[in-house]
Amino acid sequence: MDKNTEFYATCNEYFMALRKSGRNDDAFEDEYYYTMPIISGNN
Repeated sequence: MDKNTEFYATCNEYFMALRKSGRNDDAFEDEYYYTMPIISGNN
């Protein structure tokens, strides 16, 4: 469970950094939102 929390926090920092710099990573964001329910155990 700790690794899921760590992954979520790391991704959140990544998304915030992208927003601040005015960039985006649509491919990663799509993958993240598609897989998040599975890795967090909310399936």
